Amino acid sequence: MFGKINEEEMKRFIIMKRYRSNGYFYTERGFANRIDADNYAELLRKQEPEYEWYMFEQSKHYGNGEEKNG
Repeated sequence: MFGKINEEEMKRFIIMKRYRSNGYFYTERGFANRIDADNYAELLRKQEPEYEWYMFEQSKHYGNGEEKNG
């Protein structure tokens, strides 16, 4: 159930949305590469203009004690 994840499978780019008058972020979807995440967010911006859209990138992996380079 909790096996190792290959670096290629890790969804490092997370698309989130926030309603303009709200301070909370809601996770929409994760992607393995920036291009797919950006294209998805652009499509959603057109379909749901009342939300503000954000892309977050996982830049560091803490690994629960495992050392990761990069």
